[in-house]
Amino acid sequence: MNNTHLTLNQTVSDSHTNEQYLAKDVLSEEGLAEFNNRLHEFLDFYQLFDTFINELRATIACDSIEYEDESTQTTLVNGSTGKHRCEYMLKYDGFSLGRIKITRDTKFSGNELDLIEVMLAGLSLPLRNALRYQQAIKLAQRDELTGLRNGSYYHDVVNLEIERARRYKKPFSLLMFDLDDFEKINDTYGRKAGDVVLLDVARRIEGRARGSDVVYRNGGDEFLVFLPNTEKAEAMIVAQRIKDAVLNSACKYDNDDIFFTLSAGVVTVTHGDTADKLIDRAGKAIFHAKILGKDRIYYDSTTGSGLTTE
Repeated sequence: MNNTHLTLNQTVSDSHTNEQYLAKDVLSEEGLAEFNNRLHEFLDFYQLFDTFINELRATIACDSIEYEDESTQTTLVNGSTGKHRCEYMLKYDGFSLGRIKITRDTKFSGNELDLIEVMLAGLSLPLRNALRYQQAIKLAQRDELTGLRNGSYYHDVVNLEIERARRYKKPFSLLMFDLDDFEKINDTYGRKAGDVVLLDVARRIEGRARGSDVVYRNGGDEFLVFLPNTEKAEAMIVAQRIKDAVLNSACKYDNDDIFFTLSAGVVTVTHGDTADKLIDRAGKAIFHAKILGKDRIYYDSTTGSGLTTE
């Protein structure tokens, strides 16, 4: 546990360990590997901690688990505080991860403390990634027109997803949408009408994206949707759902019904991708969709391409 710093404080005179508080199960090597793999599934901080808390409580009886990180102003309290506690300052490769405190009314045994430390060592890298991801999301300023995150900081998010995809073999896909002939809307109805259309499109994309997806406006009439833990087939389904939402009804502006279509590029992380390369591949997929007649979804990968024209 070279990267986890430990402080213990058990102050109550009651020195025995009640049998009900003994570790319920000692993690085998296979069980520990499975536990670590589960933690690495999450970049969302709260999903990660929910999983960790459930695993810890299933292994060692405790009354409360409390977490605090001053740098991100994040606080989590689960349960009611007991009179004995073990407290840990967490770091990973010099990166401060905050403080975690575990309490109950009787002392923790030495074996239990060892097991807690092993589980916290497994938490440290996923927690670092989750905090970095959370910070990147917070830094992404909101687009003034649509309220979506703008493209200023999305590279950090994409690079974290690519890192996770490579290290833990978790898929990551990206959708890029571009309005077809948007300049004609501006020319025909005026720029104010164009802004109304962009706002309408943003709402439709958000309405059809999943809860785990992250939506950005990438300038002009281009939108990005990040799909964690998503293979090609599911990414194509999400892209089609968004595209259908755009086609289903016109955008109303004054007394006019403005109809429009989207072209979409879909990519999934492959070996050698960086954030720039992935975005470039999505842009090339959009280009192909436009060449083939617009109003299309085009999938691009380094090992082959697929096209749907629905």
